[in-house]
Amino acid sequence: MLSRSLFLVTLSSIGLLSGLAPDLSGHFGRVAFSNAAYAQDFSDGDLAKFARAAFAIEIERRNIEQKISSMTGGNVPQVGCDRPGNLAKLPDNVRDVFVDFCKFSKQTIQSNDLTVGQFNAIKNNYNSNPAVKKRVDSELRRIGGS
Repeated sequence: MLSRSLFLVTLSSIGLLSGLAPDLSGHFGRVAFSNAAYAQDFSDGDLAKFARAAFAIEIERRNIEQKISSMTGGNVPQVGCDRPGNLAKLPDNVRDVFVDFCKFSKQTIQSNDLTVGQFNAIKNNYNSNPAVKKRVDSELRRIGGS
């Protein structure tokens, strides 16, 4: 059980550090819908919501990346949800998968009672603030243990 928790925290941390959703700007796995600024002090509740959303999005991102890789012969295009022009250059079937992922990410964030802007603000702090990272990782361990 402890190894499963560590695996889940590691999986989620890797996804978050790689810029996971939503901030999909530049390479697969990141989704940017908004650049709204939010306070840098986050409640435990907001960090728990973020951890739940980030975990679900990272799992879906990995599944979608594998699906697109098999559709394209291993070539996962470098596109983002915030760049519709780049999405338009993709074959219809691949574009549809990316669009569905963007919708999934946004819905997952909102279903966890966060705005995309709040999610992005927490993600940015997770990547730059050790105290926030520690609090989120603690929540990810809790999620992984259930």
